[in-house]
Amino acid sequence: MENDSIASLDILRDVHLLASFFTEKLASESEPKEGIRATIFRVPENIRRTNAYSFEPKMVSLGPYHHGKQRFRATDERIKLPYATNFFRRSADVTLVQRIVERFKNLESSLRCAYSEQISMTSNEFVAMMMLDCAFMAEFLREQAAGCYGTQKEEYSWKWAAPSIMNDMLVVENQFPLRPLLYLFEKCGWDDINIDGIFYSLMQQIHRNLSPTSNFNLRVRSDPLINSSSHLLHLFHSSLIIVKPQYRERRLHNTDLSSFPSAEMLQAMRIQFTNKINCESFLDITFDASKRSMEIPQLLINDDNISLLRNLIAFEQQCHGVGYYISTYVWFMDCLINTDKDVAVLRKHNIIVSRLRSDEEVAHVFNKLRRTDAPVVDLNNFYLAEVMNTVKSHYFQNRWNYLLWALWHFSWLRQNYFKNRWVTIGVTAAVFFNLLTLVQTVYAVLSYRKQ
Repeated sequence: MENDSIASLDILRDVHLLASFFTEKLASESEPKEGIRATIFRVPENIRRTNAYSFEPKMVSLGPYHHGKQRFRATDERIKLPYATNFFRRSADVTLVQRIVERFKNLESSLRCAYSEQISMTSNEFVAMMMLDCAFMAEFLREQAAGCYGTQKEEYSWKWAAPSIMNDMLVVENQFPLRPLLYLFEKCGWDDINIDGIFYSLMQQIHRNLSPTSNFNLRVRSDPLINSSSHLLHLFHSSLIIVKPQYRERRLHNTDLSSFPSAEMLQAMRIQFTNKINCESFLDITFDASKRSMEIPQLLINDDNISLLRNLIAFEQQCHGVGYYISTYVWFMDCLINTDKDVAVLRKHNIIVSRLRSDEEVAHVFNKLRRTDAPVVDLNNFYLAEVMNTVKSHYFQNRWNYLLWALWHFSWLRQNYFKNRWVTIGVTAAVFFNLLTLVQTVYAVLSYRKQ
């Protein structure tokens, strides 16, 4: 009894210590303002370790996460500072610049809340960093939209670095809140270009780099998207989302995605693949049962676009409420692509254009994206459910197609697992013993019921 009493006292003491610790911890952390939630996150380590290179800016750092790193000091001095200086020089109004400084000071608290981690910078350091980055982005985007890169006399012209800077602006950890950027555009407007034109030009360029045959058009919906987006990656993600009648059915009838036929198998089932042109987004995949045709927009596979897909997936996996559209697309493409032969089928129909070394490497990219980068999708809100349900229900009702599917699976197993006779013997033995166990179980159940 005495030992039990001592143990109970120890437990109570530990509970009080824990309660005291968490009380002090919560009191020391400033609570975010009501209605403000983080939208810029660190990539989780389990995703980062698969390909850290994709989540690191290469040319310029924006915001606090990569600020001050040694490798960015040269570009801060030679690119960011000249661009920002030119932006403020363009305004030529000292009073306006002072008002901008005051505005950024007033926004400091909400800007800090945009980041998921506490920023260990003084108020002056944080405001100075945000003003520099914001002015740099404003001038760079203006330059991109206007199609000019300064004159030869201006040292801040870095045309050769523009693609790398654009890529850095779409890295999830390198995001910058749109609110102060829109404020700068509003206060320091130019006669030669408007705000919508700047973002339209940027989004159009990214869309074409990712899907060259798409026909992106943001003009009819630019204002709502820009005003409701938290940062550039969020804006691009929103511009990809399409709402059409064929996407109304969202629930998958069969949640076993592994049973969906690959591109090679679908071709054997006499389903045609077509490169869908003049579509608004590479997500716009459709299936026409009457024509036995699956239309998929073209996707350019290169290192930059693979990194962009990874950052879009990371954004979806962490930012609540934006949906799993890119993750769903990657899951679907992984269903279509099992081997290099599936890639060859899609490449033949100009759906995949690859800058990688081999079809096998492309297959590995999609398999890895699905398994490591996009672990979560909502099977009850799957935007390609209509396509997948129609394909499976329409063609698996036909016994001949089902037989083709079974034969193809046997051929795939033989090609991938039965090359070695010892593996064949092992798999056969495992199947035999599993069947034997099943028979024994059934026999035991029947015997029990007879008794």
